[in-house]
Amino acid sequence: MGTIRNGANGGFSGKAGSVIGSSWNNISYIKGLPKISNKPASLKQLDQRARFAAVLQYLGPIKDVLIQGYKGQTAGRATGFNMGIQHAIINAITGTYPAYEVDRSLVQISKGTLQKPSSVNVSSTVAGSLDITWLPQVNGLNAFASDTLVVLVYNQEQNLFLSYTAVANREDGTVTIAIPTDFSGQTIHTYFFYVMDDGGRQSLSTYHGPTIIV
Repeated sequence: MGTIRNGANGGFSGKAGSVIGSSWNNISYIKGLPKISNKPASLKQLDQRARFAAVLQYLGPIKDVLIQGYKGQTAGRATGFNMGIQHAIINAITGTYPAYEVDRSLVQISKGTLQKPSSVNVSSTVAGSLDITWLPQVNGLNAFASDTLVVLVYNQEQNLFLSYTAVANREDGTVTIAIPTDFSGQTIHTYFFYVMDDGGRQSLSTYHGPTIIV
């Protein structure tokens, strides 16, 4: 695949004869049409596809969260979504081919240099709300009082993600968030990470769960 430099003709998109023009991250590319192969996929290829499918089914709905969570950690043409998917494929797959599943506790939603949330506790005492506490551990190096907390809630029965951004500051140590009342009696899994108040840095994510909602 070649890169098209800006010039008199510029880049193009679509098929032209035996080549295809496209762009990614404001860079124009040109490549030849793929060769059609009748060779059946190997067991290794099928295994990798099954792992990818399992992870994509779980993390696909939170693409934007992963892009934020891995901001500044990407390299080359990788995106935050790519990095989150790759981490899960390598670290969070359980089971045997073809029945792979994702271990939700091993999924990493974010990566960064801020100190991650610690001693997190999640409880449900009133329908429609979720109580969260954590140990702030503020310092002047990588854990600032004004760091904002991002909360990601996954409902296991409904296969539904809810994201909450900037719900509290690190220094607060506690927050109550609203959740749908139809979560009652169901199981949730929660993820947390900090984002610096200027958006320039974030922390590794912390997992908590499972939690049964009252």
